[in-house]
Amino acid sequence: MKKFIIIIICQVFIFLSCQKSTFRESELLAKRDALESAEPNLLLSSVIQKSAFLYQNKGGLGAKNLAVTAQYLQGNRNSEDNTYLNFRLPISDLYEYTGVIKLINAAITDVNKKGLKVHEGVFRIFQSLMWSTVTDLYGDIFYTEGLRGQDGILFPKFDEQKDIYAALIQNLKDAAQLLADGQESLDNNYDVMYAGDKSKWIKLANSLRLRLMMRQSNKVSNAAEIQALALLPLLSDLTDNAAISYINGDRTMASPMGSANVDLTGDFLLYRPSKNLIDTLKALNDERLKVWVAPIEKPWAATMDSVNLNGGIRTINQKGYSYTYQWEYIDRSNTKIQPILPFIFDSMTIYAGYPAGSSVDVIGSNGSYDFPDTKGNYKISLLSKLFNENANPLIKATIMQVDEVQFLLAEAAAKGWITGNAETFYKKGVEMALNRWGEPLPVNYFNNPIAAFPIAKNDQLAKIGLQKWLGLFMMGIESYVDYRRTRVPYLETNGKLNTTINPFPLRYRYPESEFKNNSVNYQSAIGRLDQGDTQFSKMWLLQ
Repeated sequence: MKKFIIIIICQVFIFLSCQKSTFRESELLAKRDALESAEPNLLLSSVIQKSAFLYQNKGGLGAKNLAVTAQYLQGNRNSEDNTYLNFRLPISDLYEYTGVIKLINAAITDVNKKGLKVHEGVFRIFQSLMWSTVTDLYGDIFYTEGLRGQDGILFPKFDEQKDIYAALIQNLKDAAQLLADGQESLDNNYDVMYAGDKSKWIKLANSLRLRLMMRQSNKVSNAAEIQALALLPLLSDLTDNAAISYINGDRTMASPMGSANVDLTGDFLLYRPSKNLIDTLKALNDERLKVWVAPIEKPWAATMDSVNLNGGIRTINQKGYSYTYQWEYIDRSNTKIQPILPFIFDSMTIYAGYPAGSSVDVIGSNGSYDFPDTKGNYKISLLSKLFNENANPLIKATIMQVDEVQFLLAEAAAKGWITGNAETFYKKGVEMALNRWGEPLPVNYFNNPIAAFPIAKNDQLAKIGLQKWLGLFMMGIESYVDYRRTRVPYLETNGKLNTTINPFPLRYRYPESEFKNNSVNYQSAIGRLDQGDTQFSKMWLLQ
């Protein structure tokens, strides 16, 4: 086991050695010296960073298929993500998660031998996070026997999801207890998430347990347990958000959409805000629109008034960034414009989104007839320049945030599972979701009928789901899994999507290597799926 740990630590050291802006030189030397003893502080920073970066990157800022599926984004021209086509093939993301789980398992073994309960509690939180992500995406998985090749288990059985969920929930409960019982401190230089504050780790363990219990609530009746959990310390303040900052100066530590990884005039143009997202923010008069979305480069003008002044050219300073755009008159006598008149759906606005399901038909996207190449699209907004920053306080690798907790509590209260006022939880969630993006809650926000909290329970759940969807912006993993559970807000017939032609995908297909190398256990697992190993099969959570 010691050799196994040392190999993993060496790999992680390569990943972290570029992070000179985070650690003092003396600490870097200490990390080198720690290779032979699996130094707990090195393990701590490694587990936090690798887990948070992977979780965020796979959910939104990096691999964007889930962010598109959740209709935060749409691919600009010829994107198979828009119509879920990338779910058709086996997806090998499983091994990226299990690679991190190997590190976490080795870390747990090491600190357990040393009696470091606080460290073990932290590592168990991330162990549950990574395994829950895997089972949420694939279904049954090799939870108990997987990653145990050193024990001679080369063909691990697939545990049933219902058993995995029970184990993960218990693991988080154990993590909170270990944290409470442990006496050692966490080094605030290496605890890059909570700077050594044990109380915040306990809150995170409890909050992640709430997430999983609510997620399985359609299958397991656990109102009493949810009520008991709601009374424990949970994420409740913006400083509790489970997130770490990206770091400027090296692409491996920068935001996946930052300039170190994505050219602002190149691949950054490929993903655009969805029409559903922009229309929702407009209807709410929500200032997050201007935080997340840039103006259209050539917005449509229904009259000549906008065009006549300065040739229609405007410069706007928006949330710290400068943009220039130029109005174009909808000239019905122009032979180029005549054919696309039926596709102009957003005029006299500087914000327009890409309709869901528009895989190839770029002209159908607000009449986008005038583009220089496959990436240009002058009639649809881009994402804000904020997202091309390598590091920014608003852009973090996030695994859970306080507004999600408030929306979970609001849902539980609306269903009568916990005491407390659903409207109070709902409004606090909305306020914190806005605050997280640097926006105050407008005094009249809830006067808008779209934001106002209704009386009927089903209407309440719809409002909670809508705001939770906005709060989970670019948290594609969590948003996808939560939408799959609640179907709120309903996304599946937006734009050009059709449930007959483009049925919503319910899972990832297992990697092809499982079929080839672990076929007996693979066949047993897919036998518990109602449609076999397809993206449309219902795992236990959905059956």
